[in-house]
Amino acid sequence: MKMKRILCGFAASLMFVQSGIAEDEETPLGKQMEVMSDAYKAMRRTEDPAKGAVLAREAQDAMIKAVSEIPKLVKEMPDGPEKAKASAEYRKSIGGLISTLASMELAFLDNDLDKVKEIVSTMRDIKKEGHDKFMEEE
Repeated sequence: MKMKRILCGFAASLMFVQSGIAEDEETPLGKQMEVMSDAYKAMRRTEDPAKGAVLAREAQDAMIKAVSEIPKLVKEMPDGPEKAKASAEYRKSIGGLISTLASMELAFLDNDLDKVKEIVSTMRDIKKEGHDKFMEEE
């Protein structure tokens, strides 16, 4: 379970892309991360389960598009086994994030706002781990 949390964290952190960091909003990945970030912020604030479910679905759709992209930090790695491994870790992390967002959507649909808050808290807690893994430092 801890490993799943860490891997989901790597992916979750990618949704917190801010301008001025490696993935800006002009890249295809940056655009999807901006959609994810906007949806995540709105999900944190909403107590309307129907709206929250729609936002969770929007975030999932963005991550489905993001899974085919590669973070700049990984792109810049020299070709070889480490780059291949980092690319696979990224895709696995995004897959975990899609699953987490689907759980959030289900929690909203079940009107389980306590579960939503738990998921939001988990995503917040693991944000830094993913930044460290897939984003360049400022």
